Amino acid sequence: MKAILRNPSGNVSVAMLLVVIATMSGFTLAGLAYRDIMSFHYEYENVQSLLLLRSEALRGQALMGALGMITMPVVTSERTVEVSGTQASKSFKIKSLIVPGGSALVDENITQGDSRQITNVHSRVYVHRGTKYASAGNPRSVVQKYGVYTLEYETFAKFMYFTDFDKDPNGYPIRHYGPDIFYGRVHSNEDIWIRQAGGGNNAGWPTFNGWVTTAGIVRVYPGGGHDFPEDTIFKGGLTENYAYTNFPDEAITLRNKANTLGPTIYDKKYIVYFNASGGSADVLLGNVGLGMMESLAVYPPNLYPPGTVEPLYANYYRVPDTTWTRLNAGGLSGKSFYSYNKLWIKGHFTGYQTYGSRDTIFILGDILLTGTPRGLNPEGNKRDVVGLVAEKSIVVKYGYRDPVDTLRHHDTSGSTTSDPLGGVWIYAAMAALGDGQGDPRKDGVFTFEYQHPHPSVPDVRMNNIIYTKVDLHRRRFPQQNNTGWSQADSRIDYPWYNPLWPERAPYLERGYINVHGSISQRRRGFVHRNYLDSDHPNNAGVWDQPQDLCGRSSAPAAVRHSDPVVPGLILETRNYPGASGSGIGYQKNYHYDNRFYYTSPLHFPEVTREESKTFTGVKWEVKNPSSMPHPIR
Repeated sequence: MKAILRNPSGNVSVAMLLVVIATMSGFTLAGLAYRDIMSFHYEYENVQSLLLLRSEALRGQALMGALGMITMPVVTSERTVEVSGTQASKSFKIKSLIVPGGSALVDENITQGDSRQITNVHSRVYVHRGTKYASAGNPRSVVQKYGVYTLEYETFAKFMYFTDFDKDPNGYPIRHYGPDIFYGRVHSNEDIWIRQAGGGNNAGWPTFNGWVTTAGIVRVYPGGGHDFPEDTIFKGGLTENYAYTNFPDEAITLRNKANTLGPTIYDKKYIVYFNASGGSADVLLGNVGLGMMESLAVYPPNLYPPGTVEPLYANYYRVPDTTWTRLNAGGLSGKSFYSYNKLWIKGHFTGYQTYGSRDTIFILGDILLTGTPRGLNPEGNKRDVVGLVAEKSIVVKYGYRDPVDTLRHHDTSGSTTSDPLGGVWIYAAMAALGDGQGDPRKDGVFTFEYQHPHPSVPDVRMNNIIYTKVDLHRRRFPQQNNTGWSQADSRIDYPWYNPLWPERAPYLERGYINVHGSISQRRRGFVHRNYLDSDHPNNAGVWDQPQDLCGRSSAPAAVRHSDPVVPGLILETRNYPGASGSGIGYQKNYHYDNRFYYTSPLHFPEVTREESKTFTGVKWEVKNPSSMPHPIR
């Protein structure tokens, strides 16, 4: 060491070596620092671009909410977002192209049935200018992002159970109680009433497994209080004072885009009968004529038949007569259909199909999906989706005479212990839109037919003579000033109130209404009644069907009696064979069709809030920028 220090040239060499080492180290450290800085900016721009890309997608969603519907692409104005911080100041450029229709695939398991309900928001973000770089370079960054946000109209199929008015047609709140179990989203534009009664599996309380919202609050019957075990009842969450959701009174989209079934005008004399079988159907048009005027002699009830005394007076009336002619609906799959008149419907359905009526839809029997066996969950079914939309009500029919085989049918009744459960199975999203214009009994409801059964005397043979319309030979018809039927014997049914009149022992309990789908209605309809409605009693036995007054109690003990003339003829009401319960109508077995989170029936009514159409996001994808549509580059 001493030798090196005594040699001046050696000192210079060492110094130069140290300078070279220091210089190289400096370059290396500077390079590492620069790379770290650029990496920071790159990652910063990446993260910020993704956040802005997402915000741009939501801006497109908000714009569609204001526009409601577009028929051609819309290019948004380019906006600039300045983002400043201690380490960087950057300028991001953002622009979108909104395209109607878009991709038909919104989920790997669910195929969208109606691409016209889909809108794609194509968004692009790039960094236009960046400052405070360690080395300025080109202010245009290489970072750019491109994303596609798929929007779908939020239709009422998104709700398992939607009600505009949470009162029954007589104006009284209907209460959810122990046996009621709901899956999926529930919303009411009024207070929701619950009560602890009726058994079930939740200490007498109803059970809501999905999110429940109400524009009012939840009230406990009978006092209307607000004290209830919320977490036990509302397992999917409860939001009170939620935003009011508009409920349409017309199926405008369906009416404008659907194929027409039957006449293109409304006439109360028309009925369209529709029995689907996969992609085809038996379709008939019923024309209900006035029929011939009939005259029947009336005798004292205990003297007819055979009527051995002079008649008291005569009844004069017309019996409607229905003639049927065939219609052709063509192929069904992937189509929607609209009837300007009443629609009777049942069958197996293949593909996406929606059926609408300007009047009332009557469900004659099961509404089944070809790809889903009766009683099973349809979630694995990728091809079959059914919608039913009535501009009045949707009614589960009690019975009917089939226009094809002419037989009497009770296809919507069944046993409560069978497997699958008996009654009627409905795999469909349903909407009953009727607006009664202030008359609650004319609001659209999902309900059932023949809610106050009473027996009637069937055709009988005595002394080798067949006597028909026996009750019409014993009482005045039509009823005049609430006399005749109510005063003579309220245990007897009013003619033709039962669609299968006369029926000696009509059915009370009819099994289950089994729904895999959704129900939206203007007003809460009855699906089960007491023998005598305590909210709307009819102790006088009046018959006034439009006012829901149909004789006294339907209880078996109240109506069962022996006919005064026909030997051995017992008139009574009874449950359908195998159906249990105490009352009239159906028990509920309601399940939400979870596919409706991702898809919707064709042309189903759309949700609007505060006069704007609501779009829901079903898919967001970040894609390769090279695949961006030209208009947004």
